[in-house]
Amino acid sequence: MYNEGGLRDSATQHLNEDKEKIIDARQVLPGYTEKSLWCFGARALWDMTTNTEIVWLITGANSGIGCALAHYALSKGDKVTGTVRSLERFPENLEKAGGKPLLLDLNASDKEIRRAGEDALQIHGRVDVLVNNAGWGVLAPVEELDLDEIRASFQTMVFGAIALTQSLLPHLRERKTGHILNVSSTGGFSGFAGWGAYDAAKAALELFSECLSLEVAAFDIRVLILVPGYFPTSFFPYATSVNKHGDSKVYTDPSQGFRTLEEIPKKQVAAGQVEDMKKLAARVFEVVHGVGMAEGLVEGQGGKREWLRIPLGSDCGELMLRKIRVLEENVHALEPLWRSTDVHPSG
Repeated sequence: MYNEGGLRDSATQHLNEDKEKIIDARQVLPGYTEKSLWCFGARALWDMTTNTEIVWLITGANSGIGCALAHYALSKGDKVTGTVRSLERFPENLEKAGGKPLLLDLNASDKEIRRAGEDALQIHGRVDVLVNNAGWGVLAPVEELDLDEIRASFQTMVFGAIALTQSLLPHLRERKTGHILNVSSTGGFSGFAGWGAYDAAKAALELFSECLSLEVAAFDIRVLILVPGYFPTSFFPYATSVNKHGDSKVYTDPSQGFRTLEEIPKKQVAAGQVEDMKKLAARVFEVVHGVGMAEGLVEGQGGKREWLRIPLGSDCGELMLRKIRVLEENVHALEPLWRSTDVHPSG
């Protein structure tokens, strides 16, 4: 999760800022040298010496995944700033638990979004984890979509997320530590009929995340793509309420996404594939902290890879495996074709 050098620099910086909080870890763990303590667990040493919680900035914290994750992190002693489009929408349970609201409309100008990122840094003095979670969906066949609807989807889920990320990158880069969690969807990995605008935006967010992860790895900043399956959030009721298209008069076959807003929840319930929001929040928290079910699994420890995508939900994991198999079959089936395009074909 955090490599030895990056965390040592970050820990040293904060320890020097508040020497009264310093505890000699060698008194707590006798027999360990200073170097072995860093190698044993820089994260543990950081917690022992500063008693500093992780600070989260979560967009779209008023409901769904954002609210569940914010509440869980607060219950575990972390600090959370949650963005909402109006203060009245900040959940009471988050406020009582110590969560801090931040006004942010991702449809605002780039300048206003970046300013919100700067404001977030002032609330707790830093941000350790950015969760780009806010999103919404307009569902209709591509032929019947307004281009303005597609642009609005991309503004919230892609351009807004990029602008907020840009505002925090200098801070994370200087500290050489941090997480950027971008919330995608099964639709960002495998497209569905009727979901062209939403799935395209999520796919763009995923590829942006891949590129960003390669750019910031040298600064010990970790980028993760959260890929949730079907969770009982307000997404479907809200999408239904704002959907101005109604049922298509042309694309009326179920394979074309007809009445997908009604049918998907029913299908998931019938299949017994309705995921638990609290469990999602717990798994994400564990991934960030490198504990619980995520310990040694996604940290790149013990020779394991640093995984980029975090599937959440059995329906999501199974869909991703099916898509991978189809892609593999696709590439193998067309191997003679794609090899033939080389200047000097081989095989």
